Amino acid sequence: MAGLDVDIGAWLEGLGLAEYAQVFADNHIDADLVRTLSAEDLKELGVASLGHRKKLLDAIARLDGAEGDGVAPSPAPGAAATAMEG
Repeated sequence: MAGLDVDIGAWLEGLGLAEYAQVFADNHIDADLVRTLSAEDLKELGVASLGHRKKLLDAIARLDGAEGDGVAPSPAPGAAATAMEG
C-alpha cells in the first residue's frame, strides 16, 4: 500500500480530470487511499459522469498493477477486440 509516489493533482490532470483535484484534496484522498475508491465513493465525491468514473476506476486499477515494478500493466486480453466490436 505505502510506497506509491503519486501526486493526485498531477495524476488527475494527466487523465484530463483536473476539475476533481480540489475535491480529492478536500476529502484527503492521497496516493494510498485512491487505490481503495469504488464507483460509489466516486459518486459521493461528486464525480457524476459515468465516463469520468470509469476512466478513474481504470486508472486506479493501473496504479494498483504498477505498484510493484513501476511499469504499467498490459491491457486485458480481448480489450481491443471488445472496443472494436462496440
